[in-house]
Amino acid sequence: MACTPRFKIFLLCCVFMVEIGCDMQDNSNDVGDQQAENTEVNTGDELDESLSIQVIIDGSFQYSEKGEVRNILEAGKLERFENNDIWQVDDGFTLYIEGDESTNRAQLSGGRGTYDSKTGHLIARDGVLLVNSEGDKLKTEYLVWSHDSDKVHTNRSVSVETATGVLFGKGLEADGSFENYKILEPTGSFDLP
Repeated sequence: MACTPRFKIFLLCCVFMVEIGCDMQDNSNDVGDQQAENTEVNTGDELDESLSIQVIIDGSFQYSEKGEVRNILEAGKLERFENNDIWQVDDGFTLYIEGDESTNRAQLSGGRGTYDSKTGHLIARDGVLLVNSEGDKLKTEYLVWSHDSDKVHTNRSVSVETATGVLFGKGLEADGSFENYKILEPTGSFDLP
């Protein structure tokens, strides 16, 4: 059976596309190896916008362990940049800690930030609010949440609102679900039961 010239051209194009796809896969492995060697992370929330390789609008990341949802990050805009695992998070976001939207131990929200998908670190900025399951609220302008150590911390001004009062201070360290916390330089009034 003889092949038509059109069929030969089509077959040649298919082989060419498969070859390009294989080359791209090999190059992506090289990028990961280079990134693993470079351990310095830009925590200044300033990434080169011209190198954006992926943009997700109204998207989410779901992290699971042993079939159980551990954390969900929802954002108005998620943008990944070339040669790293850092996602720029913009247009508002919510991180559900240890659960999903309906069942979680805490919710972290803010205006923007950066998320390192490899380490699970989220740097939250602009109107940051962390609310635990008891209703205690932490407000600040900058907060770092670390999945690997199950900790949150900031060196900026904070206010913590509970059922018994409001505390103000500078700096805070807490567990990831904001159940146990320590304000480093507290000020303000607090009623004891």
